[in-house]
Amino acid sequence: MERFFDLRTHKLAYRLQETPGKDHVLFLHGLGANLSQFDREFTRLAKDYSVAALSLRGQGNSTRPPGDNPDDMKISALASDVIQWMHAHKWEQPHVIACSMGGVVALEILQQQSKLFKSLITFGTTPKLRLPKMAIKAGAWLSDILLPGLFPNWMAKTLPKTTTDKPEAQQRFAADLKVAYGQRKTIYQLRCELANYDYTQVLYASTIPVLLLQGEKDSAINKEIEKLWPKLKENPLVKREFIKDAGHIANYDQPQAFYNSVIQFFEELES
Repeated sequence: MERFFDLRTHKLAYRLQETPGKDHVLFLHGLGANLSQFDREFTRLAKDYSVAALSLRGQGNSTRPPGDNPDDMKISALASDVIQWMHAHKWEQPHVIACSMGGVVALEILQQQSKLFKSLITFGTTPKLRLPKMAIKAGAWLSDILLPGLFPNWMAKTLPKTTTDKPEAQQRFAADLKVAYGQRKTIYQLRCELANYDYTQVLYASTIPVLLLQGEKDSAINKEIEKLWPKLKENPLVKREFIKDAGHIANYDQPQAFYNSVIQFFEELES
């Protein structure tokens, strides 16, 4: 059941199941998704952990501040929401599991407060991205504003097939997109924001364990991580692992392998 956290100008939708005395696990979804991206993992991990999943501002059932101010969709603004939620709910040092954009938000949080998490797992996330701004804006306007506005059902049916070849994953992604297409301006602004950032130094200097999960077929993200890996691997707390036959949304493509990697990482931390 979703609850709502009031931030005065907007509200965050979240799910929360607390088990006293258990470590906390916080889920942050990818662009175009919402907290339901982690429904399966939420249920499975709730047996042994306190778990929470947030819909980041303007996505899912979360609202955004009034108006279409692009500054409201800065990564730092999304990170501030998460930090405020954590403080309000006394969620100290959770393990964070984050996909794509959610991983970028998590890295921004670590840049602001380096020890706020106990550990971090990202997937579909590169710590650095530099893309041509004008080209990204033009492409994002076409893919996030125009086509979804004209052909929402066709886009929700077609786009998942370019991301994954697995029917169940396509269905889950299509359900996410149908919600996201009602929030097109937010998605567009976020995609433009995500075209240029650099958190390489955050990982290089990390004092918490970090696992970069990489879908074997997530070629664009993997190419970017490969450029950074010679530096990142100098930090013994930063590790990476590939999930076979998985793309950008690894927990949709290979849910069991994804879960196994998460549990193994947690067990290694506890040993």
